[in-house]
This record gives sequence, C-alpha cells and structure tokens, in this order.
Amino acid sequence: MTTVRLRHRLAVAVLGVVVLVGVAPVAGATAKPVGDLVPTNLNELRWTYPLPVGSGSLTVRNATVVNKVRALINGLPAWHKPNEICPADVRRPYIVSFLSRTSPVVVTKVVFQLGGCPSAQVYQHGHAITPTLGGPTLTSTFNKIATLIIRSFPASMTHFGS
Repeated sequence: MTTVRLRHRLAVAVLGVVVLVGVAPVAGATAKPVGDLVPTNLNELRWTYPLPVGSGSLTVRNATVVNKVRALINGLPAWHKPNEICPADVRRPYIVSFLSRTSPVVVTKVVFQLGGCPSAQVYQHGHAITPTLGGPTLTSTFNKIATLIIRSFPASMTHFGS
C-alpha cells in the first residue's frame, strides 16, 4: 500500500470519527421541543412527595416561587433514558403539577424519577411529552426545586407526614 493511500484511509477514518462524535448526542442529550414545557400562564403548583405510606402534597401560590420552579424545569435539557433496565425506577416519584388558580385542572405535570436512570417526564393535559428531561444537572436542579418549595412554607408546616 502506498503512502498516499494510507494517508487517505487514515484521513477518511479520522473524518468519520469526527463526524460521528460531532452529531452524536452527548450522554443522551437531545433537542427539546420548541418553547417552554411549563407555560407561563400557570400560577399555582402542587408538589406531591412520597411518604413511607401514601404521599403528601403542598400547594404553592407564591408567584416568585412558582416562576423560579418553572424556570428551573424549563432549563433542564432533553434526555433519552439509556436502553437498559433501571431497577431503582420502582421508587415512587416526586411530582410537580402546574395549574391555574381559576381552574382545579392540572395543565402540566412533571414527574421526577430520581432512582435508577434519573429523568423528569413532562405531561401536558395528560399526554407525555417526548423526550424526557434530565442530564447531569437533574438531581441538583430537583434539590433546588425542593428547597424553594419547602422554604416557601413556615417552619411549622414542613413536618412532612404529620
């Protein structure tokens, strides 16, 4: 094999790797649907959290908290769960539901599954929106959301399950 052919094959191989790496999703990240997944016209949220038996919930009407939680969720990148079994996904999820004060109907619901393959599934009017949200910042973003919600209540009300 001549030097020219060897260089040509090497160049084609390197170019192929660069192209593959350039278009491949980074750790499952993909493009989100256009627009915010949690609309701005929703001014109330309900946080549902698992308890040893059943679940509890808190309703937040503080516009500042609702807007910050909405921004944190809308800032999460799209994420495809890996094609593998995630046995810890059987953990009960945390749910943040958004609704309008004028209607008791949940418009947007975000289900945080923090075990196994962590992700956040968004539902609008009961229909799952694909892809799911996630990425390397999912857990820290969820912790910020939980902290915002919990701190919006007086200390006497944060005894969950009582």
